[in-house]
Amino acid sequence: MRRLTVIAALLLAVTSANAQTPPQADEKPNANPCRDEVAAALKKLRNASWFRMDTTMLTEKGFTDMQVDYVLPDRMHQKVTVPAINEKSEVILVGDKAWSKQGEGDWVEITAELTQNIKGQMQEQVVAHQEEIGNYSCKGRTNLDGRDVMSYKLEEELRKDSATPRNDAFRMFYVDAVTGFPVSNAIVVEGRDGKPIFKTNFSFPIDMKIEAPAKVAPAAPAPKAGEGKAP
Repeated sequence: MRRLTVIAALLLAVTSANAQTPPQADEKPNANPCRDEVAAALKKLRNASWFRMDTTMLTEKGFTDMQVDYVLPDRMHQKVTVPAINEKSEVILVGDKAWSKQGEGDWVEITAELTQNIKGQMQEQVVAHQEEIGNYSCKGRTNLDGRDVMSYKLEEELRKDSATPRNDAFRMFYVDAVTGFPVSNAIVVEGRDGKPIFKTNFSFPIDMKIEAPAKVAPAAPAPKAGEGKAP
């Protein structure tokens, strides 16, 4: 269960940002309009009230597919699939309750402690306003999977003892050139732009609905006093 929570945290961190007020003429000279355009797109994402994130990422188990549906402020349905080992899992959050399922097994209710952990992550990293999203540079208008988008690159912090980036991987963020909604978020390695090690696509299914599982396995009975002790 803790592993599922960690996966959810990694995914939530991908979109953990909110809008900053667009810079005015009298603001400090180092204001970043490209960063503000990314922030405005993320604000639009949250104002949409519901959205889906389809993610492919490289993990220790190989490439992993993850789909997360959000209905703000407190509903989430996460599906994780590892094709190489045929591993599947799901987590549903509805208000103050959450459930998980491994493979084709039964839905089981998650403990109150872990439920609050998942709910807190969603509130903090998806719902709540955040001041800083990093500095982005504008990379111009391009075509991504057949869509007309504006592209942005997150400028990595330099090492203190070097004028080179921390590593060769960098994050790209794409925004629909017409609607202003986020389209994709990817981490790529220099020279292999076409094969990202992490990629999230955003969509807004009009039929999205997140409900508690219809059937949940009964909780195991609590041990009676004295049970489980060594004779």
